[in-house]
Amino acid sequence: MEGIAFYLLKSAAWLAGFTLVYLIFLRKERFFRLKRAYLVAGIVLSLLLPLLTVHYRIELPAPVVLEAKGGTVAQDIQPAADTERNQTKSPLKVILFVYAAGMALLLLRTLIFFVSLYHTVKTGLVSRAGEAIVVKTEKYTSAFSFFNYVFINPSVSGREAGEILNHELVHLRQKHWFDLLLVEMMSLIQWMNPFAWICSALVRQNHEHLADEEALQSTSDPAGYRAALLNQVFSARLISLSNSFNFSFNTNRFEMMKKKTYSPYRKLKLLLVLPLIAIMLYAFADPVYTYSDGRDSQESAGTAGMIKDVQGTVVKEDGTPFPGVTVNVSGTALSVTTDEAGKFYFSDLPGYVAIMFSAKGYEFVSLTAESARGKTVTMKANPLYESVGASSRGGLVVIDGKVSDLTPEDATKKLGKDYGKTTYLAPAAAKEKYGEKGAKGAFEVISRSKARESGVILPYPRKAETDFPTFRGESYLAFADWVAEKAKYPKDAASNQISGWARMSYTVENDGSVSQIKPSPDTDPAFAGELTRVMESSPKWKGPENAEANEPFTSEMLIRFQLPDKISNGIVYIMVDEMPKFPGGDAALFEFLYKTIKYPAQAKDNGIQGKVILRFIVTSEGKTENVSVIRGVDPVLDNEAVRVMRLCPEWVPGKIGGKPVNVYYSVPISFALK
Repeated sequence: MEGIAFYLLKSAAWLAGFTLVYLIFLRKERFFRLKRAYLVAGIVLSLLLPLLTVHYRIELPAPVVLEAKGGTVAQDIQPAADTERNQTKSPLKVILFVYAAGMALLLLRTLIFFVSLYHTVKTGLVSRAGEAIVVKTEKYTSAFSFFNYVFINPSVSGREAGEILNHELVHLRQKHWFDLLLVEMMSLIQWMNPFAWICSALVRQNHEHLADEEALQSTSDPAGYRAALLNQVFSARLISLSNSFNFSFNTNRFEMMKKKTYSPYRKLKLLLVLPLIAIMLYAFADPVYTYSDGRDSQESAGTAGMIKDVQGTVVKEDGTPFPGVTVNVSGTALSVTTDEAGKFYFSDLPGYVAIMFSAKGYEFVSLTAESARGKTVTMKANPLYESVGASSRGGLVVIDGKVSDLTPEDATKKLGKDYGKTTYLAPAAAKEKYGEKGAKGAFEVISRSKARESGVILPYPRKAETDFPTFRGESYLAFADWVAEKAKYPKDAASNQISGWARMSYTVENDGSVSQIKPSPDTDPAFAGELTRVMESSPKWKGPENAEANEPFTSEMLIRFQLPDKISNGIVYIMVDEMPKFPGGDAALFEFLYKTIKYPAQAKDNGIQGKVILRFIVTSEGKTENVSVIRGVDPVLDNEAVRVMRLCPEWVPGKIGGKPVNVYYSVPISFALK
């Protein structure tokens, strides 16, 4: 709703700007066709340009908590930051309702005009005059045209009627009805904007100048044409959708009929609209904030903000540069290829976004933008890909401990269903193990039967749906829904107002039973006990349709406990259509951190400082839950960062297809001592 209101405001501002330029610089000019193009373009652009937003960069300091004499202080920032719109929703709804009501009334008025016009055509005296259909009716005293219809009062006859028809035919030939429809649509959308009505009048006034110009060239009696115009002076115009012969009658119209010669350079006045466009684009531009901690101009707000420069190097396993590697930014069309030195580069990426590295014959690598920055990425050869197999690289192939002349791919095919896994040894390790034969690396191919003889159970490489066991005829993912439905909120947790997330791992045995149920260390014992009880009572699972995959299957689930008694399957996304946002933007988030964090005295006394990176879940309700440390400094600082993040006000939740969902989010907090 705010988006609609802001669009209407910007559209009104654009139209006002285009109209003012016309009134000040162009109204008295005689290049009527160019003026028509300007007015039509101004209306169209005023409807389209509000949809375009220009961005500009503002660099702010990252959230660094400083400890100085006299207590903890926040590093000063001077952000021209996002300010929270304090508009209350109810007045906005009322305003938009009134606005919509006005549009409806104007639309109703237009429809009534159409009905009235239709009735007039049916009852009037109709005849043809070239392309025009002439309707003679006493209902209207003033002559006007509407599309290819020309309405004339029967009292007008002879030469005067001929001059009027000559004028109206110009409107029809030049298709002025198109401009009028556009003006009518603009007036409906912006009916509260006075410049909309001014622009509408200017369009029709220019139409009359165009018609006068051409009609005077084709008439044999210019004086008679002016006399016909004078006879229509006191007749009233109908409505905006029609071209009236007497519209805009004033001395200026007669002045415009005079033939005068002007310099063609006066048309350059149209270029005066360019500064207007530049000013308006800047006025409605949105800032993009990047953050640095003052010690490194490229240090950003990590996953909470934008990273200015993401660059690194891709190498092969022997450390040599790897050119030609495709590097993609997940969820976008951004893609680069490493150069001869193996370098890649992106600018202005969110820290949380995934960057993917791929090359034919090599294993896929995925990193976040934050972790990829400045990193040397090593691409490991895919032992199953023929183009990097022994035949092309000269590496040694060892099958179940025996040297073979097959390629790794052929060895896999030979073993068939008994294939277990392939391990690649780099040249140094292979040479140490196999001597000079392994100087170019080695591929160790192990069969499942051989591994079993050694007491090693290799998990079946599950790929298709038929490779997974099923729970009650559905995917194994349905098990979490069943557990959440059967579980009951622990009384101790409810009485102590404990809520949160529980992560449980489990194994489905070959006989369909559930075993090895284990909670994660950060799961509350009360939640873990209740979920264990339910999971142990699980009905028998059905083994995979693929008999080769019928072996123990291990997975995990995430369950959410919400007070007072709600338990649900805690599906959490990493990338979504719309990422979560702190109210007021990143600058407001860091301002909240500055005001809330207290530098721990123990950390101050021991000189402890550094950056803590937190990961948490922004729930579908906008709450921050399951806060954890993914890169810590010291338990004292880590705990303070976690404490403050749990105090966050509600966020704008992330969305998929417009629906709020749970999303993982990360924020870095830097602690520094002066």
